[in-house]
Amino acid sequence: MKLLLILLFLISGCAKFKALTTRTEKAENIKLKGYSEYETNDYIEHMNALKTPYLSSREIQQVNLRKSDIKYLEEIANTIITKNELFFKTSKIPNFFIVDSDTPFHFSLPGMNIFMSSGLVKKYIKSEKLLYCLITYELIRTEKNLYKTNLIVPTGALSTRRMLSLLRLNIKEKVEVHKWAFYLLKRVDIDTDNYLSWLQIQNRNSVDFSLQLGDISSISREESLFKSFIIKNTKKKRRSQYEGSSKKFYTFVKNLKR
Repeated sequence: MKLLLILLFLISGCAKFKALTTRTEKAENIKLKGYSEYETNDYIEHMNALKTPYLSSREIQQVNLRKSDIKYLEEIANTIITKNELFFKTSKIPNFFIVDSDTPFHFSLPGMNIFMSSGLVKKYIKSEKLLYCLITYELIRTEKNLYKTNLIVPTGALSTRRMLSLLRLNIKEKVEVHKWAFYLLKRVDIDTDNYLSWLQIQNRNSVDFSLQLGDISSISREESLFKSFIIKNTKKKRRSQYEGSSKKFYTFVKNLKR
């Protein structure tokens, strides 16, 4: 009798195990038709959407640019893009935003959205060539979507400090952008020594640029690496057609100072 009970228990257990196995196999074959894998473009779209909470933050006051100033900035961007058609695949016209702030900073978001502070332009962009260097750097980032994946908790507002921390690149990545800028500016016929000057300005005023840089010691390394790159890749110095700044540049800066 005991033997019979044991046999019945084993048979019952095997049946349950088989049924469990069958259900498990079926579960593995279930396809979630409404689910799609997370793609890079999804993150880029989310990054682009940060423009709204940033500009709507209480601490952010946007400068109302004159139409002539907007057109001037667009002309610079268009010159850089049309002279480098193999690099730039987008046909979008860049959007420029000037933030009313004494702190020097600049950044870009996907979709050709370029931001810079009024303090940066008024205090440090002393020539049109430097403005070309700055815009070229940000055009490269927004064209190539050079933005790292970060955890972003939506709060309805976004400070400049938080925005810059989300967009910051490491030294190796920034130097690669600098190298691209070197070749792009050459095609615009701007002496690439101006780009080195732009890095040197940030290095000499690293404390003032601390919000932009994060680690202020990094800019020295950037300058050194880019200087070595220029030496290796510059054979004969050419005279740039943009030796002086245009009247439009001085008007643009003057309007920001009002």
